[in-house]
Amino acid sequence: MNGQWLGVKHMNPGLVQRDSNLVINIDKLNHFYRGAIFDWPLDPPHICAFIPLQVPIDLNPFTFESRVYAFAGPNEPQFVDGSEYFGKLTGKPVSVPRRVYVEGDWCGDRMRLSYTTDLGTGGHAVVERMGKNPKSDLVARRITWEEAKNVFGHAPYRTCAYRGHANSEWPLRSLYHREGRADLYRYNAEDMRLLYNRLSGSLPQPMNMLDNDSRGGFLHLLQHHGYPTPLLDWSYSPYVAAFFAFRHCGVAQDGAEERYVRIFKFDMETYLTTVEPISLLATPRSNLTFMEFPTQNNPRAVPQHALSALTSVDDIERYIKLREGFFGKAFLEAFDIPISEASKALSDLRSMGITVGSLFPGIDGACEEMRSVRFP
Repeated sequence: MNGQWLGVKHMNPGLVQRDSNLVINIDKLNHFYRGAIFDWPLDPPHICAFIPLQVPIDLNPFTFESRVYAFAGPNEPQFVDGSEYFGKLTGKPVSVPRRVYVEGDWCGDRMRLSYTTDLGTGGHAVVERMGKNPKSDLVARRITWEEAKNVFGHAPYRTCAYRGHANSEWPLRSLYHREGRADLYRYNAEDMRLLYNRLSGSLPQPMNMLDNDSRGGFLHLLQHHGYPTPLLDWSYSPYVAAFFAFRHCGVAQDGAEERYVRIFKFDMETYLTTVEPISLLATPRSNLTFMEFPTQNNPRAVPQHALSALTSVDDIERYIKLREGFFGKAFLEAFDIPISEASKALSDLRSMGITVGSLFPGIDGACEEMRSVRFP
């Protein structure tokens, strides 16, 4: 049950048309599934309802009763009493549900919910698990390494972002979501505090965790050292992305079916002028925002021409496709290159000064680089 679920809610009566979209983020914690339901109405006022969720892991079908809050935006507190919030907006008393009783069941990648509020209203919903497809759905263009150098050499610097995958079948998905986590409010409150308390004494320079930029820089530092985060690493350099694609792609086997690495190209210039950015780590909205963080304590960021995509969505490729359809613009492309060209590609990249030693300053990077030379 843990993970991210999306779907639609229908209020009774009027079961034909949906009245809101649901985003459900659930973590597995000890003996419970815990998280939140975010209910986004289709008609004005577009005020999101927030419903905390807790269900024993061995209870299916399940029931729970919870308070209903209103999402007041990025201000503190973000979640407030709905009646008071609606009253402030309308200037008159408004009666909205304060409690909800939910019944549901889930099987595989599908969950059914029905609900009744303390005002007597009710409805039902069907939601679908995100991130269920282990393979990318993106149709890529197959090219040679020589063609790739020609393709990537024409985009002006910093107008596009690039990412390399050692396997062309891997989808765009953050390590945080691959680990089965989804509740970013819990991550923000618990993981970030725990990691900073543990690592602050090891940081050469102190970081102000009350400052958004510093918190982002710390999150980026965690990402570069293997801790699961809701970030996806990108680079302004297509050749850095190519290095990460070929670095651990394996060796082509004689007679075996050809395998491919993949390089993603994202049109940042168009995206950033089209889609509203949300620079918050935790948000009830579906979000994919590109950000550059301070490089404090992170010597890897500059040589990797690094930037990150901060995301609250599990299925990033699906989200991008929906945004492309909504705005009628193309943001994302993919290029697949045979792994049989890995030696040539890495040799060319070495001539450009792109090696594991240059991208990972320090003893580990230097040793891995010399190992690839001395023990090819």
